[in-house]
Amino acid sequence: MKRTAEVKEAHQQHAKMLLDMGFKKADVAATLQRKYSLSRATAYRDVDDADILRESEDHKIEADSMPEITLEDREPLMRMTKHLMIDAYEERNVQDYVRLIGGYERLARMGGLSQKF
Repeated sequence: MKRTAEVKEAHQQHAKMLLDMGFKKADVAATLQRKYSLSRATAYRDVDDADILRESEDHKIEADSMPEITLEDREPLMRMTKHLMIDAYEERNVQDYVRLIGGYERLARMGGLSQKF
């Protein structure tokens, strides 16, 4: 079933927002695939279109720039990651759960903690 123009635009706006937040194109495409049940090709096409839209607004923007994580960001990111881990566990999404655990461990080591979760 073909998407309407409005739905396509909403997907591209979501991709644009995630790219603006500094997420990598591959992560944004995977998010669109899962959230909207898009094919891989469609998700990447939407991400590329969103990136072109971003570049037309500001030529200095790079899609794959990831902001540095500081110690000030660590605690809120750990709380957010915990909540996402709970959501992934409740949805029985093993792939996301394992990925989030790895991210949580990296954040914990960043502050000098050496616990395994």
